[in-house]
Amino acid sequence: MNNGLGRDLRDGALSAAVLLPSIALYSAGFGIVAGTAGLSLVEATLFSGWVYAGAAQMASLQGWAYPVPVLFVCLTTLAMNARYLLMGATLRPLLAPYPASASYFALFFLGDLNWAMALRRRDPSFNPLAFLLGSGLAMWLVWVAATMAGHGFGQILDRPERFGVDFMLAAFFMAMAVTFWKRGRQPAPLLVAVLVAILAEKTLDGPWYILLGALAGSVAGVFRRGRAR
Repeated sequence: MNNGLGRDLRDGALSAAVLLPSIALYSAGFGIVAGTAGLSLVEATLFSGWVYAGAAQMASLQGWAYPVPVLFVCLTTLAMNARYLLMGATLRPLLAPYPASASYFALFFLGDLNWAMALRRRDPSFNPLAFLLGSGLAMWLVWVAATMAGHGFGQILDRPERFGVDFMLAAFFMAMAVTFWKRGRQPAPLLVAVLVAILAEKTLDGPWYILLGALAGSVAGVFRRGRAR
């Protein structure tokens, strides 16, 4: 490994260090909730390692059951993570000089935060592939390890709901809604999503209200932005 590549890998990992405590807490929370939803340690660990997307994982747990609703989980993950298609596209000019196989491998570890950090770098000698891989690997390892720790801790608790763990999913999505409100100050998409989700929950069997509410809110947001322009 040449010095430049090793430097950028290390730089990426160090840049992610400030984010690791919050990532660990979030993932530990997912591990606890996954345990209460009936996932084994192996299932929860594989879920975090393969999906590696907090919002999608939390949303999927809302409809988790046995047998696993595979179609719902896949569609929910796709809807929640569709933004990564655009984020990956913005990195194409930076990753064009590198082999496609190496770029796709690094993009597996892409997150909102290391994506933003990579775009801000302007150093001519900067290696974006190594930076993304170094930062992404650091976050992924902490994410998976904290999921395992959270799941184990949840099993020690006799009844996790006594500590409000059963409210964690609701609290997570309420926090997302508040953030959306503060940033956008346009309540229409949020209200559309809530109304469609309630209607779907009352009329359809299964957890489809999550996916339908999210899609309706997204469509309303696109329509609202188009009219504003």
